[in-house]
Amino acid sequence: MNILKGTLFFIGLFVLSRLVPHPPNFTPLIAAVIFLPFISKDKLGMLLPISVMFISDLIIGFHGQMLWVYGGFTLITLFSYILHLPVFSRVLTLSVLNPTLFFLVTNFGVWLGSPMYDQTAVGLFSSFTMGLPFFANSLMASVLFSSSFFLIYKVYISQKEVLN
Repeated sequence: MNILKGTLFFIGLFVLSRLVPHPPNFTPLIAAVIFLPFISKDKLGMLLPISVMFISDLIIGFHGQMLWVYGGFTLITLFSYILHLPVFSRVLTLSVLNPTLFFLVTNFGVWLGSPMYDQTAVGLFSSFTMGLPFFANSLMASVLFSSSFFLIYKVYISQKEVLN
């Protein structure tokens, strides 16, 4: 039952955070992926972020860079499962590593698949440079929301221990 509640919370958070107005890339999405192993140790849980993204994309619309976005989320989900430990230092590491990986994958994809940038090293550098404001928002959101989720998790665990 707790897994079901956690999964429903994750789905609701994920979908809602994509639908409500927010600054570009300032969402709890990456933090939610970091905390997915806290909710479900089952490897099938790794399919959840892509499934929920697809469902919410049915509502908000599809775009030409979806392969790169979905690929980035798949990688950060794998990293979250591989590197998961319920300690703050690991959560903080993933809070920095995952948005960085997502930034690199998606901006490479924009450079590769968009006529906005020349297919040169200068064009790639321009793509990464133009993506820095989005990366900053993503990084700040990831650290903020992951830290908050970790605090909530620790309070929940300590309350659970007190009640038992």
